[in-house]
Amino acid sequence: MAKRSQKNYNVDLMQPDELGELKKVVKEFITRIENVDNEIELLKQDRKDLIEEYSSKLDMKVLQAAMRVVKIQQSVAHKDTFDVFLEVLNPDQVVVEGDV
Repeated sequence: MAKRSQKNYNVDLMQPDELGELKKVVKEFITRIENVDNEIELLKQDRKDLIEEYSSKLDMKVLQAAMRVVKIQQSVAHKDTFDVFLEVLNPDQVVVEGDV
């Protein structure tokens, strides 16, 4: 993982000098970050429930693997090169006209 570049600013000049105001800003930050964390947990539970709901209708492990492959394919900058590498790595794969 690349190391983040150090930011060039003086935090002392940005945050409140007065202790009471600093406490207020910190409390506001903590409240907001906790709300975001709670929403994340709710979304994780919603995702789990959705997968459970469809697990009797679809092979979820295979579907999720296919979704990961599609996500990777969509993120590749050089699709033609990627497709060539796939063909080299998986020569038994049937190539449909227009895919490459």
